[in-house]
Amino acid sequence: MSNAPIQRALLMVAIALCAVALCCCVRDKDAGGKVRDDLPLNRLHDGDLLFRCGVSFESGAVARLDSDGRYTHVGIAVNDNGSWRVVHAVPGESNDGVNRVKVEPVDSFYLTTRAVHGAAMRLRGVTAAVAGNAAREALRLARRGILFDDRYDWNDHSRLYCTELVQEAYNAAGVDLAGGRSTLVVLPFYKGRVVFPSDISENDSLLMVFSF
Repeated sequence: MSNAPIQRALLMVAIALCAVALCCCVRDKDAGGKVRDDLPLNRLHDGDLLFRCGVSFESGAVARLDSDGRYTHVGIAVNDNGSWRVVHAVPGESNDGVNRVKVEPVDSFYLTTRAVHGAAMRLRGVTAAVAGNAAREALRLARRGILFDDRYDWNDHSRLYCTELVQEAYNAAGVDLAGGRSTLVVLPFYKGRVVFPSDISENDSLLMVFSF
């Protein structure tokens, strides 16, 4: 019998311990969070990538494992009937306890209780049509109720984690965001490659739209 389920369980335990060691074990909470009044949302285009460095338990784990990365999470911007929203795959933020790809206002994505700092980036040399197709694909995946990939398996797209979601959305539009970049994760009970937000943000074609 395969020991993959055991390995995945041990991986999550090890990641959690790494987060504890950093004293970053703070679960995302909206209570007390403030909407940032300095977000230039009028600069956004469909398909822009929205990065943030969070304060949650999971964000602490990502920060510990991806020491060169400035961001711990990424989503994709979409203009949904005149309102700017972000599509992203994230654990611990659902109302029903089921972690899945979700759609929410960009203001909520960047609440002070969810983001220490963040940025919006745009692919240079990609037409508005292509970026729009990627945004619509991400929205389609969210509406299908795709679950969050807590196994972090880059090769299985039946579930998606954050970078896997934006990669899949742009893949459907004919663009490879990660370009083969990945990060080797070595833990006591796991060794493998994971695509972190830094592996996406290091794409040389990304231009800064705004940051805070």
